[in-house]
Amino acid sequence: MLPKSHQKLYQKFFTSLTKLRAQVMMKDVDLKRLSNNFQIVQGTFQDQILESMTGNLENSATYSLQSIQTEIHRTLRLLSTDLLFLQSSYRQRTEEQRLKIVLDHIEKLIGYCQIILD
Repeated sequence: MLPKSHQKLYQKFFTSLTKLRAQVMMKDVDLKRLSNNFQIVQGTFQDQILESMTGNLENSATYSLQSIQTEIHRTLRLLSTDLLFLQSSYRQRTEEQRLKIVLDHIEKLIGYCQIILD
């Protein structure tokens, strides 16, 4: 079980991800704003969550949490790369495909948060 302070951090991260998902699902996506919001989400994870974790957790919880955090970190890196590809896409079809990939990554991140928060 996560301490309350850790739960609050993950809840904040979860909320940021749901806002990012809503932004991607909009009809006309503002790519610059999307990129800026992603930087905030990524910063929240790296600066707040990774820095404060694993201190007061049981060994089994620490191992499970570290495993999920590794997947979150990996997915954030993939998302970052796909956002760059999205910004450089010129065709409507390519942009739609990239948006679907970005949305899939965000959905995966939301799923990881739900596992941690449950």
